[in-house]
Amino acid sequence: MSKLVLSDREIGLIKGLIAHKGYNDQQVLAIFSYLDRNINHREISTIRRGGRPRYVAIAAASAAEVEALLYHYSKIASLADRLGFCDMDAVSMQVHKAVEIMKTAVLIYNNNMIVTRSETFIVLAVIAWTYLLHAHFMKQMVHPIYRNPDGTPVLIDGDKAKFWELGHCIEQPQASLTNGERNNLRYIIAVRNEVEHRSYDDINADVQAKVQATALNFLRFAREKFGSKFDFSHDLAFTIQLQALTLNAPNSIKGPGQVAKSVAAVNALLENPMSSSDFNDPDYAFRVYVVPKVSNNSKKADQAVSYSPVGSNVEMAIKHVERPKFRATEAIKILVDEGVPNVTSHTFTKAWQGAKLKDPAKGFAIELGNQWFWYQEGIDRIKAILTAP
Repeated sequence: MSKLVLSDREIGLIKGLIAHKGYNDQQVLAIFSYLDRNINHREISTIRRGGRPRYVAIAAASAAEVEALLYHYSKIASLADRLGFCDMDAVSMQVHKAVEIMKTAVLIYNNNMIVTRSETFIVLAVIAWTYLLHAHFMKQMVHPIYRNPDGTPVLIDGDKAKFWELGHCIEQPQASLTNGERNNLRYIIAVRNEVEHRSYDDINADVQAKVQATALNFLRFAREKFGSKFDFSHDLAFTIQLQALTLNAPNSIKGPGQVAKSVAAVNALLENPMSSSDFNDPDYAFRVYVVPKVSNNSKKADQAVSYSPVGSNVEMAIKHVERPKFRATEAIKILVDEGVPNVTSHTFTKAWQGAKLKDPAKGFAIELGNQWFWYQEGIDRIKAILTAP
């Protein structure tokens, strides 16, 4: 076999792994070496030390390039698990199963030909999250099974231990869930219970934001708790859309009908007691707007989707679009705290009615689940009316 010569790109990536990740020689060697590509570990050490003029002249890859390399390498690690190259422990097997179920749920949800895609997603998502949290507990040496007062396992079906269901899992402190993640899963479980036996309505348009948050939360949890090989964010892409992506498009199809009864019941049960911060938490419900893009850059003209780094102006724009919302009682309290005189429920209502501030075209308030919420701009406008001379 002829001696292997590393390319300039490979050398740059090796130097990037060392510079940005602090990887040792053995870790770097594991990434760039396999059966038909035998790299001597001394070569990695030479690159690290700059032992050759060629190596010194090549710049280290950027942090972004290193992250892209590690993402693709994580797919090899995941495939090696599933092909049986090494024996998997029970926790890894459980996480792989959870990820496969969630990927199936997303694939079904993305199929607009399926009318019950939201119901199917929710049922599968409950199973996927249950498996994932069970794996998380087992990793912490917590056995997620019910026990009798004497410490023995509760048995079902004769001799099988009864595992914690998702509703019980999310209330355990070892679950390590954010408040938004917990609220989102409570919502998903409640909708599952409603649609399981009692729903014949189309709920697709009514649960979109919650379903999106469920999938994003699952992806983040799997990646952070179990490693990058369980990151499937690039495996599921945008599908071809045969209808323009506009804010009016879903409404023109669905029409002005009411929220499905099963969803309205869950909204009333879970969202009415929520604080505005809980309601607006993107871990609870993830909402974005899609706007057309015209590009003057020929290299980007054929891209359907543009990705921007965290902290970019695009991210700030999304945060601005997804504005905080406040119930009337919360809005009145804000005005009282700001020192607006004579603020009552009556004067508040009289102010918005007189200026017709609930007109959707004005963008001061929005109705969600048969309940009105005020944006800060609407509260400011009411303040101006109440304090006018």
